[in-house]
Amino acid sequence: MTATVALHPWSSEALFNKTLVYVGEMEKLSANDWQFAFWSSLSLELLARAALANVSPTLLADGKEWRNIHYALGHPRSKKDFIPKSALTSDVLRILNDILPEFSKEFVDFCSLHCANRNAELHSGENRFIGLNASEWLPKYYATCEVLLKSMGKTLADLFDDPKTATEMISTLKDTAAKAVAKDIEICKNDWNRKAPEERVRLVAQATTWATRRRGHCADCPACGSPSLIKGTGWGPVSTTIDDDSGLIIQKQMMIPASFECVACGLKIAGLSRLTASGLGEPFKDTTTSSAAEYFNLHTDEELEEARAVAEPEFEEDMNER
Repeated sequence: MTATVALHPWSSEALFNKTLVYVGEMEKLSANDWQFAFWSSLSLELLARAALANVSPTLLADGKEWRNIHYALGHPRSKKDFIPKSALTSDVLRILNDILPEFSKEFVDFCSLHCANRNAELHSGENRFIGLNASEWLPKYYATCEVLLKSMGKTLADLFDDPKTATEMISTLKDTAAKAVAKDIEICKNDWNRKAPEERVRLVAQATTWATRRRGHCADCPACGSPSLIKGTGWGPVSTTIDDDSGLIIQKQMMIPASFECVACGLKIAGLSRLTASGLGEPFKDTTTSSAAEYFNLHTDEELEEARAVAEPEFEEDMNER
């Protein structure tokens, strides 16, 4: 007789096993059935939680109550009427966005919408999944699952019966993003070329001043070539060093591009897939310099507010180092 060990309910393995069950129910149906989308929404949240638990089950605990963290660490319940409470789905997605390099805001937005549809389906009279075209969400679902699975050392084949079709759908998603952003760039480029030369000179000067004064990574606009800005989200660990000569504290972190804007021609691009398709998806470095007093928060709030009111910041973030 072989003894079986019960998995902790918040363990990555337990959550992934349940994800498999829900995906199995999904794959019994046609992609056009509303129940197909419904089961996918259930599986998506479980997979997100499995990915976070793969880092540490304690990240799934609702931090407002210490007993939740105690339970997540594998300890038995310490109070008779205590019911362990896990983190909200929105918090799970936010944490994954912070700690997984490839889980960009696009994936967060998709998960949030898909789970919101699920909540409305369960808790209201709305039929959110009826009439929802699979082509509108299924490629994004597979792409999101691929990123979450990769973070756990798994592939699409570990979760789906037909990983080939899933991969093909992800490819169409990338192609669609590339075509869409190419069209946007072409429109802005044509509008730019129709402007008078003196107007273009004025707009480039305006864009140069704007890009210098705003926070972000400087880049040339793919439509008009003017100085523009890319903004991003933190990716990976923060390195902290102290300059021996000045005593200043320098912190650096890589950033994943999230949005682009050019005020000269008006081109705006949002989302890593569209930025990558337009050649603007390269990660960049965010460097912050501060004094010891600022870093260790040695000033009072009143002192800081007074200083901000009368002077420009002594140090500004530098996001233009590769």
